[in-house]
Parts: sequence; C-alpha cells; structure tokens
Amino acid sequence: MTVPAQHPDPDSVGSHRAPPGRVQRMSLRAGAGTLILAALAVGGAIANWRPINGGGAEARERPFVQAGRFGETVSTRVFDATVLDARGAAKVSNGGQSYDTAGVWIVLRVRLATRDKATSIGYAALRDQRDREFRATTRFTQSLVGAARVLQPGIPVEGDLAFEVPRDAATRLSAYFAQQQIDIRMDDLAEVPLPTVDRSRVDEWADAPAPVPLASARAVAP
Repeated sequence: MTVPAQHPDPDSVGSHRAPPGRVQRMSLRAGAGTLILAALAVGGAIANWRPINGGGAEARERPFVQAGRFGETVSTRVFDATVLDARGAAKVSNGGQSYDTAGVWIVLRVRLATRDKATSIGYAALRDQRDREFRATTRFTQSLVGAARVLQPGIPVEGDLAFEVPRDAATRLSAYFAQQQIDIRMDDLAEVPLPTVDRSRVDEWADAPAPVPLASARAVAP
C-alpha cells in the first residue's frame, strides 16, 4: 500500500522558523534608528524652511507687461492700446457738467482694440516716479473703460480718459491698461510712458480757467 506524500503547511512551517539571531536583531534596531533619525531631520528641515523672498509670489504673479511708446500701439496677448494724446487741465467737462480738482487733470486720448474675443478694459491708471498709482476718475462715468464698454474683435474704440493727480506727480507719468479692474496679477498690462513736461507747464494747466471737454468713446476705423 502506497502512502501519499505529506506536504507541509506553509503557515506551520513559517511559524516554526527560528527567531532572528543577535546579529539580525542588532541590524533591525540600527535600521529602525536610522529611519527615525532621517524622519526627524526631514521634519526639522521642513519646519525651518522659509521661501526666499516670500516664495517669490510677487515675482511669480506679476502682470505680463508690454511696454511701448507714446503714440504707438502696444500689443498684449489679448488687446491693443494706443495713447494718442496727453494734455492737462484745471477743469474737465463731461455730460454737460464741469469738474475741478485740487491737483491737475491729465486727459489721455486712447484707442483700444481687442484681438480674438469680446472683452473689457477694467484697469486704467497713471503712475508717477514714486510709484504712486492714480486710477481713472470715478467722479463721473468714463465710457472707454469698465464693464459697460465691451470691446468687439477688430473694432477699435477711441475716446478720452481723465485722471486726477497732484501737481508734483504730473511732470513724469506712465499710463497702464489691463483687463481686470481690481486684481491685475498675472494679467496682461500695457505700459506707455507719457511725454515729460516741466513744472511750469503743469502750473499753466492748473491755472487755465476753461474746462477741457472729454470726448466720449466711439468706434473708429481699424
């Protein structure tokens, strides 16, 4: 009579394996200690890490600036902007009403055009050499910028924009335009330095009694 071969149960075999020897135990303990030290080192490095310059967020999120010249078209990825003229005044008139200022008005004749899709230009500002920002005035409606004016592709729109600035800022300014009204981080930003004027010319603007009429936005030929 043939006796069938007996195959050992793998689990039972595993359970009867010899326990690790002294050398193996020392190796396991050393390996565990190394892992603990490595984890502590990494944790300490993370806890003490500080991004250089605040992580460079300001640099990473700054607008995409396209600089151009006065009188020439500045092209961003989305829109084109052209500053055609710049003048100053003590008063401006809009909608039949006159507005004075404690500083001086800077009035720009601007042409805007969008490329591929309808959009609005929400940000229009001047900045001086001290990096002070002067937004297009909201004392009255300005029809060239803001949500009310939607630019259509291939149809340029031209009109005046008025800004109130102190007299000491008016001699050297740059104009900026962007899509977003509030947060222009990572937005397309057109930059146009305005012609430099001397202080005597600014004083002449501020002392002129006649208000300067503002031209409303209108579509023009491409």
